[in-house]
Amino acid sequence: MMKNFEVIQIHPHLARPLRHKVLWPHIAFEEECNIDIDLREDAIHLATVDGERIVSVGSLFQMDSPKIDFSKQYRLRAMATDPAYRGQHTGKVLVEKAFDILREKGVDVLWCDAREVAVGFYESLGFVKLPEKYDIPKIGPHYFMYKITPSN
Repeated sequence: MMKNFEVIQIHPHLARPLRHKVLWPHIAFEEECNIDIDLREDAIHLATVDGERIVSVGSLFQMDSPKIDFSKQYRLRAMATDPAYRGQHTGKVLVEKAFDILREKGVDVLWCDAREVAVGFYESLGFVKLPEKYDIPKIGPHYFMYKITPSN
């Protein structure tokens, strides 16, 4: 039986522990695991919770990419899942909630710079991968991926 996890909106500082643990262990202090646009008005920070414990996080920002041609775009950044919860669909329910929110806002597409190790996860959710692989310093190989906002 699959556990039902809840997805909630959070303040970005609550995403720092998972960002640090999973994405940016090379950053000296957890308090520095911020994105320069975390406090922008259009930012949406989501967390999947198991009781009081945050087990997945992801942040959404209104941002256009020249790689795709859609009028209203959002970008997914800093998606991370606690290693103890991998395979339990906590990331999947977070992305599904993101699309519910974006659909209400009339957003056409969600895109991300996906780490090479996460490509399979995004593909399983219906994201399309562009063929070019590129390297982000200190983090590693990535692919540009996107998904059109589902209509229902």
